[in-house]
Amino acid sequence: MNTGLKNILIYSTGILILIFLISFRALRISERKVSGIQIEILNNQDFYLIDKFEIQTLFEMGNSASVLGANFDQVDIKLLETQVEENPFVAEIDVFINVNGVLGANVSPAQPIGRLMSSQGSDQYIDVTGKLLPMNPDYTVRVPLISLMKEGQWTTHLGENDFGKQLMKFLLFIDNNDMWKAQIAQLSVSEDDELTLWPQVTKQLILFGQPEEIEEKFKKLMLFYKEVLPKKGWNTYSYVNLKYKNQIVCK
Repeated sequence: MNTGLKNILIYSTGILILIFLISFRALRISERKVSGIQIEILNNQDFYLIDKFEIQTLFEMGNSASVLGANFDQVDIKLLETQVEENPFVAEIDVFINVNGVLGANVSPAQPIGRLMSSQGSDQYIDVTGKLLPMNPDYTVRVPLISLMKEGQWTTHLGENDFGKQLMKFLLFIDNNDMWKAQIAQLSVSEDDELTLWPQVTKQLILFGQPEEIEEKFKKLMLFYKEVLPKKGWNTYSYVNLKYKNQIVCK
């Protein structure tokens, strides 16, 4: 046998052995079963709109058999992710099977930053992306309440009009500032899209005006709290007006 033919036979045999080993391993893996389910909800808030039990229930939707105990090749990870992400209270999920056969899931829940009050139907949450979410009868989130003179401006998302985009910037500013997040309990929106804020602690209504120049207006409000109220008295004024540039008007 010449050297070239010998090398071809060795190479071919090696390939066949490799294919066999891969196929055997794939078969062994496909026969392994899901030994457990471990769900982690990645939440830095002090509330939950969905829990681990509900996530596991969503896994079972549309499946004829339980995920737990199923063969690996019977588990459609993409389908599981899609089923869970169809729930409005789930922002994102990553499903995987670890080396021990445990089906794991890291769940990022929706993060409400406001609650739209309705006089005609159910209230809705606004999440951190501007998406409108239904209420959850089992969980209530402490976020600023929002009443509108013009209801029904949005169907699914605040980004549907310019005012909604401005309101989102305002709500995100509040949500990202620990003091204002704790202080602003409620806001109302007038016919001409001006905001009035109800604080949690002090008694003065805050006439904010349009949701623009947000940072500058809150700097003026902080000045009012630090410089004006301690000198004039906490019950002296019934409202503070931030609408005018470089001015704080109190009455």
